[in-house]
Amino acid sequence: MLSPRSQRHKEVKDSLKATPHPVWVEDMLESLADQWKAAVYTPPIARTMTEPVDQETWGLMIREFFCVVEAFPKYMGLSLAKTTYGQTPRDFLVRDWLIGNIRVEALHVRWYLDWAAGHGISASEITSHRPTTEVASLFDWLWSVSYRGSLAEAVGAVNYAIEGVTGEWSRVVLPAFTKLYGEGSKSLTWLAAHANYDDAHPREALEIVKLATTSAEEIRRVHSSIARSLELFERAFKACSNATRSRS
Repeated sequence: MLSPRSQRHKEVKDSLKATPHPVWVEDMLESLADQWKAAVYTPPIARTMTEPVDQETWGLMIREFFCVVEAFPKYMGLSLAKTTYGQTPRDFLVRDWLIGNIRVEALHVRWYLDWAAGHGISASEITSHRPTTEVASLFDWLWSVSYRGSLAEAVGAVNYAIEGVTGEWSRVVLPAFTKLYGEGSKSLTWLAAHANYDDAHPREALEIVKLATTSAEEIRRVHSSIARSLELFERAFKACSNATRSRS
Protein backbone atom coordinates (compact mmCIF):
# COMPACT_ATOMS: atom_id res chain seq x y z
CA MET A 1 0.00 0.00 0.00
CA LEU A 2 1.33 3.43 -0.95
CA SER A 3 1.92 6.03 1.75
CA PRO A 4 -0.27 9.18 1.50
CA ARG A 5 2.75 11.08 0.16
CA SER A 6 3.54 8.45 -2.48
CA GLN A 7 -0.14 8.15 -3.42
CA ARG A 8 -0.38 11.91 -3.91
CA HIS A 9 2.71 11.94 -6.13
CA LYS A 10 1.22 9.12 -8.23
CA GLU A 11 -2.04 11.06 -8.60
CA VAL A 12 -0.15 14.15 -9.76
CA LYS A 13 1.84 12.16 -12.31
CA ASP A 14 -1.34 10.52 -13.58
CA SER A 15 -2.86 13.98 -14.03
CA LEU A 16 0.06 14.99 -16.26
CA LYS A 17 -0.56 12.31 -18.87
CA ALA A 18 0.33 13.24 -22.43
CA THR A 19 -2.09 15.53 -24.23
CA PRO A 20 -2.14 16.46 -27.94
CA HIS A 21 0.60 18.95 -28.73
CA PRO A 22 -0.33 22.41 -29.92
CA VAL A 23 1.19 23.41 -33.24
CA TRP A 24 3.97 25.42 -31.62
CA VAL A 25 5.18 22.35 -29.69
CA GLU A 26 5.11 20.16 -32.79
CA ASP A 27 7.14 22.76 -34.67
CA MET A 28 9.61 23.12 -31.81
CA LEU A 29 10.18 19.38 -31.44
CA GLU A 30 10.70 18.99 -35.18
CA SER A 31 13.23 21.81 -35.29
CA LEU A 32 15.13 20.41 -32.28
CA ALA A 33 15.17 16.77 -33.46
CA ASP A 34 18.68 16.79 -34.95
CA GLN A 35 20.14 18.68 -32.02
CA TRP A 36 18.46 16.29 -29.58
CA LYS A 37 19.92 13.28 -31.38
CA ALA A 38 23.39 14.86 -31.37
CA ALA A 39 23.16 15.46 -27.62
CA VAL A 40 22.22 11.82 -26.98
CA TYR A 41 24.67 10.10 -29.33
CA THR A 42 27.87 11.92 -28.40
CA PRO A 43 31.19 10.12 -29.11
CA PRO A 44 31.52 8.38 -25.71
CA ILE A 45 27.94 7.11 -25.94
CA ALA A 46 28.34 5.92 -29.52
CA ARG A 47 31.56 4.07 -28.65
CA THR A 48 29.99 2.42 -25.61
CA MET A 49 27.28 1.00 -27.86
CA THR A 50 29.82 -1.06 -29.81
CA GLU A 51 32.94 -1.27 -27.63
CA PRO A 52 33.78 -2.19 -24.02
CA VAL A 53 33.36 0.63 -21.50
CA ASP A 54 36.25 3.09 -21.77
CA GLN A 55 37.15 3.26 -18.09
CA GLU A 56 39.25 6.42 -18.34
CA THR A 57 36.68 8.45 -20.29
CA TRP A 58 33.76 7.36 -18.15
CA GLY A 59 35.72 7.91 -14.95
CA LEU A 60 36.33 11.50 -16.02
CA MET A 61 32.71 11.98 -17.05
CA ILE A 62 31.43 10.64 -13.73
CA ARG A 63 33.66 13.08 -11.85
CA GLU A 64 32.81 15.99 -14.14
CA PHE A 65 29.01 15.68 -14.07
CA PHE A 66 28.65 15.21 -10.32
CA CYS A 67 28.18 18.97 -9.92
CA VAL A 68 25.11 18.89 -12.19
CA VAL A 69 23.63 15.80 -10.52
CA GLU A 70 24.13 17.29 -7.06
CA ALA A 71 22.57 20.59 -8.13
CA PHE A 72 19.51 19.11 -9.82
CA PRO A 73 17.11 19.40 -6.85
CA LYS A 74 18.42 22.95 -6.36
CA TYR A 75 17.53 23.87 -9.94
CA MET A 76 14.07 22.43 -9.35
CA GLY A 77 13.77 24.34 -6.08
CA LEU A 78 14.23 27.56 -8.01
CA SER A 79 11.47 26.45 -10.39
CA LEU A 80 9.26 25.60 -7.41
CA ALA A 81 9.62 29.18 -6.17
CA LYS A 82 7.95 30.37 -9.40
CA THR A 83 4.80 28.26 -8.95
CA THR A 84 1.41 29.34 -7.65
CA TYR A 85 -1.52 27.49 -6.11
CA GLY A 86 -5.02 28.20 -7.33
CA GLN A 87 -4.14 31.27 -9.39
CA THR A 88 -3.99 29.64 -12.83
CA PRO A 89 -5.56 26.45 -14.24
CA ARG A 90 -3.92 23.26 -12.89
CA ASP A 91 -1.08 25.23 -11.30
CA PHE A 92 -1.26 23.03 -8.19
CA LEU A 93 -0.17 20.07 -10.34
CA VAL A 94 3.03 21.85 -11.33
CA ARG A 95 3.80 22.71 -7.71
CA ASP A 96 3.13 19.21 -6.44
CA TRP A 97 5.06 17.59 -9.32
CA LEU A 98 8.15 19.61 -8.49
CA ILE A 99 7.88 18.89 -4.76
CA GLY A 100 7.55 15.16 -5.40
CA ASN A 101 10.43 15.03 -7.84
CA ILE A 102 12.74 17.05 -5.60
CA ARG A 103 12.32 14.23 -3.06
CA VAL A 104 13.21 11.69 -5.75
CA GLU A 105 16.27 13.69 -6.81
CA ALA A 106 17.56 13.60 -3.24
CA LEU A 107 18.23 9.88 -3.72
CA HIS A 108 20.04 10.29 -7.01
CA VAL A 109 23.18 11.83 -5.62
CA ARG A 110 23.63 8.78 -3.36
CA TRP A 111 23.14 6.41 -6.29
CA TYR A 112 25.56 8.47 -8.34
CA LEU A 113 28.22 8.02 -5.64
CA ASP A 114 27.58 4.26 -5.83
CA TRP A 115 28.24 4.47 -9.57
CA ALA A 116 31.47 6.36 -8.87
CA ALA A 117 32.51 3.74 -6.32
CA GLY A 118 32.06 1.04 -8.95
CA HIS A 119 34.59 2.95 -11.00
CA GLY A 120 37.01 3.19 -8.08
CA ILE A 121 36.26 6.86 -7.38
CA SER A 122 35.94 7.79 -3.72
CA ALA A 123 33.24 10.12 -2.38
CA SER A 124 35.84 12.68 -1.30
CA GLU A 125 37.46 12.61 -4.74
CA ILE A 126 34.20 13.24 -6.55
CA THR A 127 32.81 15.88 -4.18
CA SER A 128 36.02 17.90 -4.31
CA HIS A 129 36.40 17.68 -8.10
CA ARG A 130 36.43 20.98 -9.95
CA PRO A 131 34.71 20.65 -13.35
CA THR A 132 36.21 21.77 -16.65
CA THR A 133 35.03 24.89 -18.45
CA GLU A 134 32.52 23.05 -20.62
CA VAL A 135 30.77 21.24 -17.76
CA ALA A 136 30.92 24.36 -15.59
CA SER A 137 29.19 26.25 -18.42
CA LEU A 138 26.36 23.72 -18.42
CA PHE A 139 26.11 23.90 -14.62
CA ASP A 140 26.03 27.73 -14.70
CA TRP A 141 23.48 27.85 -17.52
CA LEU A 142 21.07 25.53 -15.72
CA TRP A 143 21.38 27.61 -12.57
CA SER A 144 20.87 30.84 -14.52
CA VAL A 145 17.79 29.71 -16.45
CA SER A 146 16.28 28.22 -13.29
CA TYR A 147 16.80 31.49 -11.42
CA ARG A 148 16.18 34.11 -14.12
CA GLY A 149 13.94 32.32 -16.62
CA SER A 150 10.22 31.80 -16.49
CA LEU A 151 8.76 28.58 -15.11
CA ALA A 152 8.31 27.24 -18.64
CA GLU A 153 11.90 28.09 -19.63
CA ALA A 154 13.35 26.51 -16.51
CA VAL A 155 11.35 23.28 -16.69
CA GLY A 156 12.05 23.04 -20.42
CA ALA A 157 15.78 23.55 -20.06
CA VAL A 158 16.29 21.38 -16.96
CA ASN A 159 13.61 18.70 -16.74
CA TYR A 160 12.66 18.27 -20.37
CA ALA A 161 16.02 18.70 -22.11
CA ILE A 162 18.57 17.37 -19.61
CA GLU A 163 16.45 14.57 -18.12
CA GLY A 164 15.21 13.66 -21.57
CA VAL A 165 18.59 13.13 -23.20
CA THR A 166 19.96 11.52 -20.02
CA GLY A 167 17.15 8.97 -20.07
CA GLU A 168 17.96 8.10 -23.68
CA TRP A 169 21.72 7.73 -23.32
CA SER A 170 21.29 5.81 -20.06
CA ARG A 171 19.19 3.21 -21.85
CA VAL A 172 21.78 2.95 -24.61
CA VAL A 173 24.79 2.35 -22.33
CA LEU A 174 23.10 0.33 -19.57
CA PRO A 175 23.82 -3.06 -21.23
CA ALA A 176 27.56 -2.29 -21.41
CA PHE A 177 27.71 -1.24 -17.77
CA THR A 178 25.65 -4.25 -16.70
CA LYS A 179 28.24 -6.43 -18.38
CA LEU A 180 31.02 -4.50 -16.64
CA TYR A 181 29.58 -4.51 -13.09
CA GLY A 182 27.35 -7.57 -13.15
CA GLU A 183 23.57 -7.90 -12.99
CA GLY A 184 22.11 -6.46 -9.79
CA SER A 185 25.17 -4.39 -8.82
CA LYS A 186 24.28 -1.29 -6.83
CA SER A 187 26.72 0.59 -9.07
CA LEU A 188 24.00 0.32 -11.76
CA THR A 189 21.23 1.93 -9.71
CA TRP A 190 21.63 5.49 -11.02
CA LEU A 191 21.84 4.39 -14.65
CA ALA A 192 18.98 1.90 -14.31
CA ALA A 193 16.73 4.44 -12.60
CA HIS A 194 17.23 7.00 -15.33
CA ALA A 195 16.86 4.43 -18.07
CA ASN A 196 13.58 3.23 -16.56
CA TYR A 197 11.77 6.41 -15.56
CA ASP A 198 13.19 9.26 -17.60
CA ASP A 199 10.85 8.51 -20.46
CA ALA A 200 8.05 9.68 -18.12
CA HIS A 201 9.79 12.68 -16.55
CA PRO A 202 10.52 14.63 -19.74
CA ARG A 203 7.03 13.89 -21.05
CA GLU A 204 5.52 15.23 -17.82
CA ALA A 205 7.90 18.19 -17.95
CA LEU A 206 6.72 18.98 -21.47
CA GLU A 207 3.13 18.97 -20.23
CA ILE A 208 4.18 21.52 -17.60
CA VAL A 209 5.89 23.63 -20.25
CA LYS A 210 2.66 23.59 -22.27
CA LEU A 211 0.64 24.65 -19.22
CA ALA A 212 3.04 27.42 -18.27
CA THR A 213 3.72 28.94 -21.71
CA THR A 214 1.34 31.84 -22.26
CA SER A 215 2.62 34.02 -25.12
CA ALA A 216 4.38 33.98 -28.47
CA GLU A 217 7.44 35.59 -26.89
CA GLU A 218 7.59 32.89 -24.23
CA ILE A 219 7.34 30.21 -26.92
CA ARG A 220 10.46 31.69 -28.49
CA ARG A 221 12.27 31.78 -25.15
CA VAL A 222 11.28 28.20 -24.27
CA HIS A 223 12.57 26.98 -27.62
CA SER A 224 15.82 28.87 -27.07
CA SER A 225 16.31 27.57 -23.52
CA ILE A 226 15.86 23.94 -24.55
CA ALA A 227 18.21 24.38 -27.51
CA ARG A 228 20.84 25.97 -25.25
CA SER A 229 20.70 23.06 -22.79
CA LEU A 230 21.14 20.55 -25.62
CA GLU A 231 24.04 22.51 -27.07
CA LEU A 232 25.92 22.76 -23.78
CA PHE A 233 25.19 19.14 -22.86
CA GLU A 234 26.64 17.88 -26.14
CA ARG A 235 29.64 20.18 -25.81
CA ALA A 236 30.36 18.97 -22.24
CA PHE A 237 30.22 15.28 -23.20
CA LYS A 238 32.48 15.87 -26.19
CA ALA A 239 34.98 17.76 -24.04
CA CYS A 240 35.32 14.82 -21.66
CA SER A 241 35.88 12.47 -24.58
CA ASN A 242 38.42 14.77 -26.21
CA ALA A 243 40.34 15.20 -22.94
CA THR A 244 41.02 11.50 -22.52
CA ARG A 245 41.62 10.87 -26.23
CA SER A 246 44.25 13.61 -26.35
CA ARG A 247 46.18 11.87 -23.55
CA SER A 248 46.18 8.47 -25.25
